[in-house]
Amino acid sequence: MNRALDVLDLLGTPGGPSSLGVVEIARQLGRDKSQVSRLLKLLADAGYVDREPGSLRYRIGTRLFAIGATAVDRRLRDEADTAVAREAALLGERVDVGIRSGGSVMTIASAAPDSELRAAGWVGRTVPLSCTATGRALLFDLDTAAIARVIVPEGLGPAGPAAPRSLDELVSRVADERRRGWALARHETDRGLLSLGAPVRDSSGAVVAALGVSGPESRVDPVLDEVRAAVLRAAYDLSRSLGAGAVSPAGRATARAGPSGPTQGSPVAPLAHDDVSALSTPPAPERGAS
Repeated sequence: MNRALDVLDLLGTPGGPSSLGVVEIARQLGRDKSQVSRLLKLLADAGYVDREPGSLRYRIGTRLFAIGATAVDRRLRDEADTAVAREAALLGERVDVGIRSGGSVMTIASAAPDSELRAAGWVGRTVPLSCTATGRALLFDLDTAAIARVIVPEGLGPAGPAAPRSLDELVSRVADERRRGWALARHETDRGLLSLGAPVRDSSGAVVAALGVSGPESRVDPVLDEVRAAVLRAAYDLSRSLGAGAVSPAGRATARAGPSGPTQGSPVAPLAHDDVSALSTPPAPERGAS
């Protein structure tokens, strides 16, 4: 099993080649070529790897994608419920986790300290991406053309007095917010409402959700720094629960290395909370609620 996992880890290395041949895999893993060939056949028969048509190269199979997508979706929803309840109690404001649905952000978890019924009523609701903090945080991975493809078919949607009024204005705001790692919406859905949001990422580093806090400006603005720190911390923790910044393939192999390496199964040191920007804003060229 460990040998098969080593093969899958190698084929799934972030930033690595999309496919590898038997000889390359055997060389990189220090395994016998015939042994690797047998493993690949077993994995291919089970759907965990695919053999590229017309070649002897292998890549991660569709079955792993399906399992991974299901696991992330279930984990996200379970962890999101816990996160919003915890943060709402700490901050005294409504906390939401949302995912992108077309040109809108759909709330999948919500909690408010003053009324469980009020918070529950938000789950499943959709609001425009353009004028919400969580909505714009969901756009952090997209460049200008991709944002246009998401927004243009449905338009910017109804919004408050300070919301973006054009695609160019929206792209500019997303670019500024991406650089600092969090989004701020003030008077953008309703006058007097202030919200902050940060992206939640999975093990690939992709934005899969956003966590945000919203409340009356008169309450949130005086403690804005505290709320911002809480949003970034909660989004960081939720990202880590989905595998962002997880142990690398080499690290997993080392953990099994036995007496010459770390204790078997020993945890890999987590990223410090000061490194939250590594999860919230990956380095990239120009890429243009709550």
